[in-house]
Amino acid sequence: MRRIHLFLGAMVLGIAACGSDDGKNGTPADAIEAAEAGPDAAPDPVTPGDVPEAADDVPATEADAPDPGDVPAETGDDVPVTPDVPHELPPLVLKPPLATPADPLKGTGIESCATYLEERCEAGKLRKCGVYDPAAKAFVAEPDPLLKRVLLWERWRDLYSTADGMTTERTFNVATPPGTPESEWSKPERFASHQGMGDSGIWTGWTVIGRILRYAQTGTEADYERMEDGVRTLLAMYDVSGVPGYFIRYFFLNLEPGSPNTPDHLLRWFDETKLSHHYRDVDPAALAGLPAIYRDGITDAEGKVWKGRPMWQGRPSIDQNTGPMNALPMAWAMLRDETLKERISHHLTCYLKRLQRIELVNLQQNPELASALMQFFNAGELKLDPGDIDLLKIDKIVGYVQRQINTANEATFDKTCPATVQYAPWRVVDAAAPDFLIQLLGLVNDMDTSAGGENQIDHYYFPNLRGGDAVHLIHLAAMAYWFTGDEQYRTFLFDEVIGNLRGIEVAATAGAFDQSKFCSHFFGDQLTYGSWWVLLGMLEDSELKTALQQSFHDEMWDKLLKTKGNADFYIMYAGEVPDEIAKGKAEALAYALPAIRGMGGNGWVDGTNLLDDPRRSYTLKPDFVMEHAPEGIEAVCPTEAEYKSCTTEIVYQGLKIPGQNLLHDYECAEPGPWDCKLPNGRCTEKMTNLPLPVQLRQYTDWLWQRNPFELNKGVGLEGGVQMPGADLSEPYWNARRYGFVTEGAGQVLAWETTATDCGE
Repeated sequence: MRRIHLFLGAMVLGIAACGSDDGKNGTPADAIEAAEAGPDAAPDPVTPGDVPEAADDVPATEADAPDPGDVPAETGDDVPVTPDVPHELPPLVLKPPLATPADPLKGTGIESCATYLEERCEAGKLRKCGVYDPAAKAFVAEPDPLLKRVLLWERWRDLYSTADGMTTERTFNVATPPGTPESEWSKPERFASHQGMGDSGIWTGWTVIGRILRYAQTGTEADYERMEDGVRTLLAMYDVSGVPGYFIRYFFLNLEPGSPNTPDHLLRWFDETKLSHHYRDVDPAALAGLPAIYRDGITDAEGKVWKGRPMWQGRPSIDQNTGPMNALPMAWAMLRDETLKERISHHLTCYLKRLQRIELVNLQQNPELASALMQFFNAGELKLDPGDIDLLKIDKIVGYVQRQINTANEATFDKTCPATVQYAPWRVVDAAAPDFLIQLLGLVNDMDTSAGGENQIDHYYFPNLRGGDAVHLIHLAAMAYWFTGDEQYRTFLFDEVIGNLRGIEVAATAGAFDQSKFCSHFFGDQLTYGSWWVLLGMLEDSELKTALQQSFHDEMWDKLLKTKGNADFYIMYAGEVPDEIAKGKAEALAYALPAIRGMGGNGWVDGTNLLDDPRRSYTLKPDFVMEHAPEGIEAVCPTEAEYKSCTTEIVYQGLKIPGQNLLHDYECAEPGPWDCKLPNGRCTEKMTNLPLPVQLRQYTDWLWQRNPFELNKGVGLEGGVQMPGADLSEPYWNARRYGFVTEGAGQVLAWETTATDCGE
């Protein structure tokens, strides 16, 4: 029964604006996967050799799963609109999210470069990559401080936190104090490993978005090539699976113990006991598109060649898929290589068509289930606006799921690209059936991401229940129609997602369920607002766009994020929502612009924050944070209502089911100054009442989807992990794109020849 508890929690918690399958909105499913690949899970090891995956304590069995062929025919609420009946559809007019820029260096004799401060010797003279102003026709001796910091962070990421094209966190084998020069911390002998790869799909995608936005502002040839390289990496992350549209977490070369380590590539040392069904061999057809090491192996100092085994990690979540599904449509119209555009179209449309449909029907005929859902929502403070669709009266929940390829089904898994979007359900769970619990348990077992059954599910969307999921499917259908012009996608969008599943109405409830900061994971909002932002940029003015802009304001800004200090979202909101709807635009920019100008290295020396330094895993103790926090920020404990919301239980089938129940608590006989004594006799940590300034927030991989109120966090080795920094460059170039930041506008990177002799 434990998995039924998890399933109910996943279903209802997912109504928050996240659209996440694996708990980044607090869904219990992520508890299963977190130790393997979750963003704040145990890190990858800092020496060659990896830890095994975490497993659920109750493994699924094939006997638990019902035969998909035995499910009843489709059961619904009203008579649905069907795609095979001729009728007129609304127009769907789409456009490139970004205009293709002109190259300001074309015909000038000045050559662009991509890596700030890079040096090379040509014809005996030193050339250095510096900031050039095409309008002034001169190099800039002192670049704008924020532009310089962004270019430095992009340099460090491109050179040191990008392994085989994928975004990583670089780890060191010794402590790295604040202010350590690049010449020292970048030495290969200090390198331990690349970590955080379980989330490399999403972070590589957002790194590429930063590259796309930078090219859209500079137009230089070097920045175009940098963008295109990122696109090729994302496509390789599809190709290695050998399944069209099947994205991965990361690919790597698996080596034998004793082989050499290098920071230039993604290497692992798994033995057979650690290679679960989530680890797969790279499709041989994809090897030609990977770095040569995957084909030829790595050579050690004695000249021995270690071949290795090219592999990839699977169980791709919605999180990982948002990487390419947001980046690739932004780049698509600007790409010159038609083959690349065709590959983008192929993979993203195959992904949409690969999603299989599930239905939970006759929910209103199961009064105990409806009552349990009502109790859960009431405890969690479901806040629907007048006129909102009543989610508690839904009689049929529709899901779209990606089935997992694994060792149990590899011989039968269909690796072809489906011809059409799926309408007929793959399986149905009938709440009015005598064997409802058996059906539900079978589905829940297959949704257990740590198991490896034949019908295992990687991730799922519930577009008529979860606002974020509705937006994701609208986004996918719109881009598929834009890429192909195929009417099946416009039909699916308007007839099914918006029509039968009432997707626009559901999107308008995306902020109806928000969790207290004491039991929120904070991940889910970022997964939804990114796709929502890209979708708005693709839509021409229309009733559809206006409705989505309004909900972006009402749900994402007004209900979920305006009090959470999220500069990334604030720039998107202020840029994509018109002033007559974006009533919070001035407030958003008043917070966002100082925040990104103040974002930099998080190391402090003698009370000074070293902004022009990489961001690393340094300890920030609560007393230090509060000493430097602005006036008005206080350390607080959960209120009685927050405690109740974070620990509620409901009863279903005679069993107590945890609600959110995500409050982190611990034994403490005598509470310290930063502890809160809870009604259960245990303690939890204090948090701040307002979001902390970015330079006082705890170390993490991507600042804008983490807890802005957190006061304490262990980091292990001081400065042992270095953040890739895409969470500065992406909002910076986005602010430049919308004209919110004008310092350094028009300036680009170019090769400057110095007077220094460097030899041949």
